[in-house]
Amino acid sequence: MRKFITVLAACTLLTSCAHAQEHQAQEHQGTAPAAKSSHAAENAEYRVYDADANSMADVDAVLMRAGERGTKALIVIGANWCHDSRGMAARLDRPEFKTLITENYELVYVSAGTNPGQKNQNRDVSQRFGVDQIEGTPTVFIANPDGSVLNADSAGYWRRADSIPVDMSYAYLDMYAKK
Repeated sequence: MRKFITVLAACTLLTSCAHAQEHQAQEHQGTAPAAKSSHAAENAEYRVYDADANSMADVDAVLMRAGERGTKALIVIGANWCHDSRGMAARLDRPEFKTLITENYELVYVSAGTNPGQKNQNRDVSQRFGVDQIEGTPTVFIANPDGSVLNADSAGYWRRADSIPVDMSYAYLDMYAKK
């Protein structure tokens, strides 16, 4: 698992460097602002983190459905104010991810807070999975139906979800689907 995380981190770093170089080239050509705004607009509609939800009950329901189906629970703690949280939701809504999730997971989104920077709204949910304080959003837990967390060492890695290459995100979820 550590090897996979190391590779994932290296790919993210390389991708970030490539994006920075691409952005510099676009700025030079005068096209960077349009590219950035279209990406932001793409994620703007993914405001799936409901601050009014009974998140613990939602998590209980997801774990129960996962047990009934013999799948895993995918718990995404994020915020509508966070572009990475919205980016993660947009990614999970892509057809290839929808298929992977439908076949292997029960998915629930949990609000970390409504105010920019707030990450403690549903602290009881993160504590349930062994994280006392969310460091960044989104935080993604993959759990067995009994609530045992499979990805405890990398749950917080997703706070830069929008920068992680799509294929690496898919490989990560696919790997845990097979565990």
